Amino acid sequence: MALTLASSINMDIHPMDNVVGYYIYDIMDADVAEIRDLLVDLETRKPRYAIIEIGGMLSIRGKMILIPWGCLQRGGMSRMDINMPSEQVQMAPLPLIPMEPTRVEEESIHSFFNIDPYWFEDESLGSTGAEDVHVPKPLESLDEITDNLELEKDEQDNEG
Repeated sequence: MALTLASSINMDIHPMDNVVGYYIYDIMDADVAEIRDLLVDLETRKPRYAIIEIGGMLSIRGKMILIPWGCLQRGGMSRMDINMPSEQVQMAPLPLIPMEPTRVEEESIHSFFNIDPYWFEDESLGSTGAEDVHVPKPLESLDEITDNLELEKDEQDNEG
């Protein structure tokens, strides 16, 4: 899947997803940063990451952080909320090239934010391999456990 900046082309995304310029607020209701842009999936036209910039001033660029789209919730007019403190958001892993993260970098980002990667959502439409995983059936009662047990016979008792 190819990701591109929403601002780089005339991206036709859903108006509800057009949140560039919104501020992200943390769990303590403090502002974290302004959403500078979105990384959007070219095929599905769904946002995958909100791009924020932490630090920097004047002509010095700050740290570009990708926040997985699933971490954000609409919090009101021109506002998105994230369920973590801003200090934790600032420690997020950074891709080498922020606008072109590799799959390994994306996995690291999703792991940090404790959210399933977006490609799991896409695979749920097809086969994920989950049907191959054996999940044991829970036992209904203690009797089911004891019915399958056999007492070992003491060999000395049998000889005598």
